[in-house]
Amino acid sequence: MPNQPLNPFRREMYDSLESFVDHVSDLLGCSITLEDTHHRVLVYSSHGEETDPVRISTIISRRVPEKVINRLWKDGVIPNLLQSKKPIRIEGKKEIGLGSRVAVSIWRGNEVIGYIWAIEWNQPLTDSQMEILQNAAAVGKHLLSRFGKNKRPSSRDDQEFFWKLLTGHVSEQEANQKLLELNYTSNEFTIMVFNFKEIISKEMEKQIIYLLKVMDDVKIILYTMDDHELILLASTVDKQVNTAAVFKQFIRNFPNSLEEKFHIADVDGGYGSIYSDMGQVQKCLKEAKKVVEVKEKFPGEAQSFLAYQDLGIYQFMDVLLEKRIQDGFDNMAIKKLSEYDTSHNTELLVTLEAFLDESESMQKTAAKLHIHTNTLTYRLKRISEIMEVDLSIPSQKFMLYLDLKLLHWQQN
Repeated sequence: MPNQPLNPFRREMYDSLESFVDHVSDLLGCSITLEDTHHRVLVYSSHGEETDPVRISTIISRRVPEKVINRLWKDGVIPNLLQSKKPIRIEGKKEIGLGSRVAVSIWRGNEVIGYIWAIEWNQPLTDSQMEILQNAAAVGKHLLSRFGKNKRPSSRDDQEFFWKLLTGHVSEQEANQKLLELNYTSNEFTIMVFNFKEIISKEMEKQIIYLLKVMDDVKIILYTMDDHELILLASTVDKQVNTAAVFKQFIRNFPNSLEEKFHIADVDGGYGSIYSDMGQVQKCLKEAKKVVEVKEKFPGEAQSFLAYQDLGIYQFMDVLLEKRIQDGFDNMAIKKLSEYDTSHNTELLVTLEAFLDESESMQKTAAKLHIHTNTLTYRLKRISEIMEVDLSIPSQKFMLYLDLKLLHWQQN
């Protein structure tokens, strides 16, 4: 290898993409795969006895498995490949059967037209080998133009486009053209996220797709599934309806239908704000994920939250907690009450939070705690005495409520 020139490629040397890939494989001493921008395999070199499940599956199906593509998007690998002309090293991900790799994008002008993947099985590629791979990509653009075959995008390519849209790696022109192909005519959309208790299996995926196709009112423009998560780009079928009401009904009905029809339980969902500009898709995704996150951390009071707008102060919990940690602030009133509960085996802190959760309703709080209102009155008096806080002052009540929620957020 050390005696190899750094640029041992001349495009006239090759009579096919196969001969090019075999030459790259010989130079680097590892298995090589050449893919188009939709991660469909164009050609691949032979491999020895050692390989990984992802390469085998990719060669058999002629395309990288969807779960691998999704993971590479989430880990920032594909976004990096869409920005860099240098080879990028990808650490192995055993949980999805992916060994260590180096990938380089093939560029034509300002556009990525393909990828070269090299498996690092026995040892990492050296700096000189990385340079050889980069030079291979440079000559690869001419060979793809000469030997490449245009293939009509498949339905699976829609998910690739969706990931580009979700991560902001698609131009406005490309987005508008693709959405036109998908018959998107509405001027309002949102991103919905559903979190599943278990990893979505192939059988579950079929059942989910079936439901998405038969449910009324909401039009699912694009979808993708990854591990425990289902992400939807949704709009309404009828432009005259109350869009927010329709979306909320779908968030309620979809998990119920999954449980009733297919016995898939414990599915939580939420959606972001309603937008008309596709440039807001990334923001909308973050909002939808925030809804699901809050529902996971606060399984009691947050279960009624369906939309980002429902969250109220919960929208800012992580930001507020970070500020509290930076300031080193500790709510001494809550600390006093917690220490009192520990030493006297009482539940005054739980009582206080229930009282604030129920908007200071004596009847609702007493019912929630299964105690008499007289008992609640006594407890609230003791809470005020111990904490040295006047619960009739709105600002003090709000700060107590906020810090109690931040405490839960941090613990969960």
